[in-house]
Amino acid sequence: MRLPLSDIRVGKRDREDLGDLAGLQASITAVGLLHPVVVTQDGDLVAGGRRLAAVTGLGWETVPVTVVT
Repeated sequence: MRLPLSDIRVGKRDREDLGDLAGLQASITAVGLLHPVVVTQDGDLVAGGRRLAAVTGLGWETVPVTVVT
């Protein structure tokens, strides 16, 4: 399943420093996004904040997601 980036709500995150996004973006460009971001049924981000930031920076409009209850 894919969701538009605008449908994913990012709340308060434990990890504030996202680290080297350029390296992650290069990896995603080379081999693709290996693990989807994880969201609730309401679109709240559960896991994958770095991946979400990386694909946003790459200009993606949608992202693969795993939806959890």
